[in-house]
Amino acid sequence: MKTNTVVKQVETLALAAISYKGKMDAIGAVYDRLVQWAAPKGLINEDTKMVTIYHDSPKTTDSSSLRISACIVLNKPISVEGEITQKTLESTKCLVSSLEITPMQFQQAWEASFAWMLKNGYQKSTIAPFEIYYNNAQEHPENKFIVDLCIPIL
Repeated sequence: MKTNTVVKQVETLALAAISYKGKMDAIGAVYDRLVQWAAPKGLINEDTKMVTIYHDSPKTTDSSSLRISACIVLNKPISVEGEITQKTLESTKCLVSSLEITPMQFQQAWEASFAWMLKNGYQKSTIAPFEIYYNNAQEHPENKFIVDLCIPIL
């Protein structure tokens, strides 16, 4: 797994989100509902970016109680309804690991990112870590995600 890790300011992201509490492997169904809402509004195209926000750590929270937000980046204001809410990720300094990985490599990638953070003397801020997805892995020839793992730091 090739990783390009840098420290940089991540831009403010306006998001439409569905909040979820439960096992991490069920997040795909939450994204399906988000896409079903977003597609008729013209929000799904080749430039679409999705974001997953991890409000809890799987290392310290019971797997059935993890709080996760499945989000789509909004490039224009839009009204939301039902289970869809609006969130804003304010611009923040992050350790960003840019990767092209399979679903099975996420845990290893996160562990490597946190190890890099500690080795290089950075400290995680109180802002929740998040992922920014730049593609749909189902459309990738090797079923890989092109993703940035973002750890907000002090």
